[in-house]
Amino acid sequence: MSGLMGRKKLAVVAGAVILALGLLGGWRWWPFGDDEVVPSCSDLAAALPDVVEGSWTLTRTEPKREADRSRVRCDLDFTSADQSYQGRAVLSVIESNDEAFLRSTATTGPCDGDQVPNPSAARYEVARSCSTKINDKVYAGVFLASDKRYAHILADFSNAGSAVEQLVTYANTSAQRITDRAMTLKATD
Repeated sequence: MSGLMGRKKLAVVAGAVILALGLLGGWRWWPFGDDEVVPSCSDLAAALPDVVEGSWTLTRTEPKREADRSRVRCDLDFTSADQSYQGRAVLSVIESNDEAFLRSTATTGPCDGDQVPNPSAARYEVARSCSTKINDKVYAGVFLASDKRYAHILADFSNAGSAVEQLVTYANTSAQRITDRAMTLKATD
């Protein structure tokens, strides 16, 4: 009889340990944990005027934010503070403990056009910047990966009155600043 009681106690203890580990895992990874939470599109749109002055407007909401807070994709329209530059941007941010995945994602994304130096590249595991001019727009792309986060922007900028070189510089600098900010911004929700 005591052998049966010992087994029951052991089963209860094992069940409690498994339940505790399951709750700890749920707390750590879904959706209550502090890890693997990227800023929302609203957070990003509110922070962007600090790095590229102007008006940033979200054109697409985040329908899956409540289901997955480790990744976000934001579509934004932009008008510079002096009204001389206009643009659109698609900004993606992913947070993960899988550094190999983040590096691979930043390394394999399509960086069309000419490679552009990125002054903040030394801070990241992977940093790629590129741009190309098509008609009256400059398209800039930046891919960044750290050990915990990936950020990518594809943006187009236009200014009918500026010299091509000035527009290219503005587009590349803006895209790099935006992506740098996305790599460090904390979520508010």
